[in-house]
Amino acid sequence: MAASRRLIAVLLLVVSLGAIGLVTLGAAADRGTGVVYVGETEVEREVQPPPDDYSEPDWATGEAPTRPPASEGASTSLLVVLIVIGALLLALAIWVAYRMRKLARPGPALAGLPDEDELTAEQAIAALEDARTRLSTVVDAHDAVIAAWLTLERAIAEAGVRRAPSQTTLEFVVAVLGALDLDRSALDRLAHLYRRALFDPQPLVESDREEALALLDSLTAGLREVGERPGGTR
Repeated sequence: MAASRRLIAVLLLVVSLGAIGLVTLGAAADRGTGVVYVGETEVEREVQPPPDDYSEPDWATGEAPTRPPASEGASTSLLVVLIVIGALLLALAIWVAYRMRKLARPGPALAGLPDEDELTAEQAIAALEDARTRLSTVVDAHDAVIAAWLTLERAIAEAGVRRAPSQTTLEFVVAVLGALDLDRSALDRLAHLYRRALFDPQPLVESDREEALALLDSLTAGLREVGERPGGTR
């Protein structure tokens, strides 16, 4: 995402600089004629003063020479428009450069977010109790098992334990809770019920809900027992 933003910023900067260059060339071309060259060399002539007896000949023909209408006003207006456009493009280029510099800087560290590798026993007990509440209150037994497992996922994520990209959410919960000193067979059985609820075409029934409740109670009791041992609280 950041790489695509940087690419867009670079393209905007290149377009802006190119437009500024075109405006500059247009302004330079509007300045009128410069030094007259003959071939590849500039013609320079020495101006001689007129003789003392020189008199201006009468070139009058009866009609005043006609001159093309002056276009100085139009040229000035065009030059002003080009200058304004150039100023706007320059401001755009400065803004794009500022955005590129800001995107290139490393983002500030996220403050206030926990950065834990493991779940504590107290956090696990609280998650299991919340899951039991969901399992008991959802009317349909099939949905209740799914809701209880999702409650475990949410509680672990809110505790700050990060899931590896290669892990599924089911593997994530099993790995985190399995790192604690609890009944692993009960945890695997609970995960099996959740897997059935997701993939088995036969919906779970009330007996499955009762089994899930017993498994949650067993896991919670095991963690409480570990916490009551001397030095067992994590």
